[in-house]
Amino acid sequence: MVEKISISSGTPVMALPLSFVVALSMIKDAYEDYKRHKSDKSENESLCQVYNRDSDQFETVQWQQVKVGDIVQVTENTFFPADMLVLNSSEAAGEFHVETKNLDGESNLKLKSVAKHLIEPFC
Repeated sequence: MVEKISISSGTPVMALPLSFVVALSMIKDAYEDYKRHKSDKSENESLCQVYNRDSDQFETVQWQQVKVGDIVQVTENTFFPADMLVLNSSEAAGEFHVETKNLDGESNLKLKSVAKHLIEPFC
């Protein structure tokens, strides 16, 4: 103890309030992690359309079953929790809008377009 600079004569009076604040912060973080876990599970179990090369058609599967290299059909106003390379768009110029969301809740609507060398074979 450093009694010469202590305002409480060396008695640890800050231990209880500090412990309370740390415990409350831990409980809040655990609750937020639990909510995020439930949200992630719900998103991973939602359905999407994935192209099956064997049957030559799109099949309905859960997002958690999508693998790198799968072709996924995304329709207008459809939510998708993944990074994707867009191969084609229904718009003539190959443009489309993507609404992005950050972890802090900020969302942006961004104009994107299909790479020119991917559009030309379809024109």
